[in-house]
Amino acid sequence: MKLEDFIKNNKDAVSEEQMSSKADANFDSLLKHKLHQPRKKKVVYLKYISVAASILLIFSLGFWFSNKENISSEEQELLANLDADSAGKRLEGVYAFNDEYQKEDTRIINRLIEILHKDENANVKIATIDGLLQFPKNEKIRKNLISALENEDKPLVQIKLIKALSILRENRAQKPLEKIINSKQTFPIVKNNATLAMVNIKQ
Repeated sequence: MKLEDFIKNNKDAVSEEQMSSKADANFDSLLKHKLHQPRKKKVVYLKYISVAASILLIFSLGFWFSNKENISSEEQELLANLDADSAGKRLEGVYAFNDEYQKEDTRIINRLIEILHKDENANVKIATIDGLLQFPKNEKIRKNLISALENEDKPLVQIKLIKALSILRENRAQKPLEKIINSKQTFPIVKNNATLAMVNIKQ
């Protein structure tokens, strides 16, 4: 049979309108399937992220409130003074720790050690050394007193650190003491104190 005869006999079956309608229907079905499937997965994925974020937020808030409750009002006030911009306020905080608080509190000890290394005011540093000396068996304090002596350049603070390490009879302080004694830039009074401390430590 010729192609022309076949088309004439099956004109209704191969009409453009019918073919177009079927093709459109198939295309729409395929398009809906492709579009809707990833959307469902995306929604589920977003739900998981939302739940995870909520759980993380709850744990974070719980941790924050727990820490806040563990800090007494006395400690909060003390830490606020130690963090103050005013040297007078910081000194007040150190004196309060030395005279009233007198607890081996990790947060406060860490803040005092930070003051020992970074504070620009010599009086604040000197008072801080007195405060730290209340806990002579604290290894962290002993190590930081030594490292502070290695880096300190204020004569009054140097003398205070030297005397503190001498009281503690800290053998590990011998190296920084020798450096101070042998340095040409060391003030004579600092050098004398370092020499006496060295003798005391070696006894």
